[in-house]
Amino acid sequence: MSYEIVSITERPDQAEARPATKRPARLRPGKGEALLVGMLALAACTGLLLRLPYRAPAVNALFTGGILASFYYYLRLRLKIRMPLKVLLCLVISVVIDMIGNQFGLFSQRIATIPYDTITHFTASALSFIPVMWLLRALIERFGHRLSLGFVTFFSVTTTFSLAAYYEITELLDERLFGGQRIWTPRDTVQDLAADLAGIIIAAIAYTFVIRRRERQHNLEGKRSREA
Repeated sequence: MSYEIVSITERPDQAEARPATKRPARLRPGKGEALLVGMLALAACTGLLLRLPYRAPAVNALFTGGILASFYYYLRLRLKIRMPLKVLLCLVISVVIDMIGNQFGLFSQRIATIPYDTITHFTASALSFIPVMWLLRALIERFGHRLSLGFVTFFSVTTTFSLAAYYEITELLDERLFGGQRIWTPRDTVQDLAADLAGIIIAAIAYTFVIRRRERQHNLEGKRSREA
């Protein structure tokens, strides 16, 4: 028979051997599950981006809502990670500004001499960076790892830019496989990626500054509470 280790606050003459109670092992997501979830998420996002300009706004809204809701509740129920709604809202806005441009034909228009297409890529990529970095930091903490803020920011930038590049691939697939018209000029993809990268870098600088400021405030408050 096995026994629990008694509390160190008990004297030896008071300590009694108590049978150990076995707790059910908590299932942790393995590599296989992580790979499967990643592939499903990529497939769902690909389905959303393909034919995005040619679907009704209501269909795109339902599609987007279903993907984000599934993503949110997987994190919350399976990984015990509660993503703030304001972070999730960044992804919603990223899709909405694309839908607005397609619905009202704004991608051929300019706003203050800047093409709406450039504004969309810049804004959507900047907004997408925030949930990517937030999620990466949450996953690192969830699985007990430690990584400096600089490395987290670097990996978040490369991940977000990779997603932006994949968006351009879906535009090419839309043209080749479904007969859509998504690439209008030979420099369209390059200009889009340049706007994506600019938005990501600015968002990375701003978001990292906010995180460092919060950490300094938290450390300062902790120091004051210890001295009090």
